[in-house]
Amino acid sequence: MVFNVFKGTLLALARERSILIWALAFPLVLSTMFVFMFANLDENAQLKPIRTVVVADAGYEAAPGFAEVMEALSEPGDGQLLDVAYASSEEEAVEIMRATDTGGSVFNSGVANEGAVGYVATDADGTPSVHVRGGVQPNSVDSANQSVLKTVVDNYLRSRTLIEDAARENPAALADAQAVSQLLGMSDFTEKIDVTRNPPKATVRFYFALLAMAALFGGQVGMIAICRVQPNLSALGARRALGAVSRARTLVATLGASWALSFACLLVAYAYVRVVAGVDFAGRDGACVVALAASSLLATALGTLIGSVAKIDAGVKGGLLSAVVCLSSLFAGLYGTPVMELADDLNAAFPLLELLNPATQISQAFYSIMYYDTFQRTAEHVAVLLAMTAALLAVSSILVRRQRYASL
Repeated sequence: MVFNVFKGTLLALARERSILIWALAFPLVLSTMFVFMFANLDENAQLKPIRTVVVADAGYEAAPGFAEVMEALSEPGDGQLLDVAYASSEEEAVEIMRATDTGGSVFNSGVANEGAVGYVATDADGTPSVHVRGGVQPNSVDSANQSVLKTVVDNYLRSRTLIEDAARENPAALADAQAVSQLLGMSDFTEKIDVTRNPPKATVRFYFALLAMAALFGGQVGMIAICRVQPNLSALGARRALGAVSRARTLVATLGASWALSFACLLVAYAYVRVVAGVDFAGRDGACVVALAASSLLATALGTLIGSVAKIDAGVKGGLLSAVVCLSSLFAGLYGTPVMELADDLNAAFPLLELLNPATQISQAFYSIMYYDTFQRTAEHVAVLLAMTAALLAVSSILVRRQRYASL
């Protein structure tokens, strides 16, 4: 009998249009919007070759080894530092910079309307100098690129000075290639390491918050299901109240069916984010499924609690659940970068807010799965979700047990 109740509830809920809209269609639509919004955003956040104009005149040719340095730094490939366009004079270099500002492009990489950060000119003695554009914000990418370009020229001048000094003091030392290499070489006192398990990306946190919102909207399933078993809200609930199956078994079967459907919808949303949006967890999909199961269980408990409140219309309960989900998602940082930064500041200032916010706990669980080496943080977030679930179900059971009906 309990299995029949579970099966019947599951089939009835699967036919509910509002459940398919909020628990299944809405996350897919929002994920699709994110895919288009964030297209190439992570790629654009990476460092690009610095657009530079080089004045290739007689002075440029007279600078010993400078042309080879610029050609090596602008060689296409993973290590390309500069994207060089050549001009015959400083006036032409200025015109090229102006042309890129108005949509023209003579560079090999990037797109139009991204002008050169400056140009390099060499005087009659073969000494290069950097001329950068004005009006650049101090903390902008162009400002950093200008600093890199200056560093390139400064390093060339430093190396040339060292070689010239060595040639004057000990010309025989230049015959030793190893000595020259040590003279020009710069010791590397740092080691590049990855502090996270996966390379950080700016967009994945929005997908984590999206999964949290999708999970909580799955509470619609539990809310509708619990309303249907209440005799004063549903004819089906009235018949079941008079049936042979106890009320406790009916509630357990109903909650089980609600969780199963909510979990299935959330798995579809996760698969869409995983495959279509390309959010890669580097083989940790099993841990993600565990987090999804705990998240959908919490959502079911939340919907059950709201649905168990007596003397409130089902439409009002739906609005209340949507308000809770949207507010929780706000503090999880779903609604844009400024909101994400605000959420981070609030969570840092009020740790209890982060602890009690289910959307934040869900999104942080996925964050820890992607970036942490161990599952300790993930287990902590899942434990918090399960504790929330137990508390919500306990309150729901109290509310349901206190409900009495004079007539059905």
